[in-house]
Amino acid sequence: MKLNVKTIEPHYLELEFEDEDVAFPHALREILISEKDVEFAAVRSDHPQVGSPVLILRTKSGNVVDALEDALKELKSNVKDFKNGLKSAKKPKSK
Repeated sequence: MKLNVKTIEPHYLELEFEDEDVAFPHALREILISEKDVEFAAVRSDHPQVGSPVLILRTKSGNVVDALEDALKELKSNVKDFKNGLKSAKKPKSK
């Protein structure tokens, strides 16, 4: 995954995900918007098939990099929980 930092300030970040679809940035956005220190989180995409999505993040007080790292940790934990749930899920009965 190639990332391009478009803008970075203590409370503002624009991060481009080059040659990626919007799924990963949107998963991060969903977690970020639930954080108390996050004022705004969005994903901008010019077109689903052209261009690269850009994650836009603004924090009220905390550092944007710290907020992003916390969101990544939570996303990793969510994926691990999903994986464990999938392993323990009952398989459907064969016909």
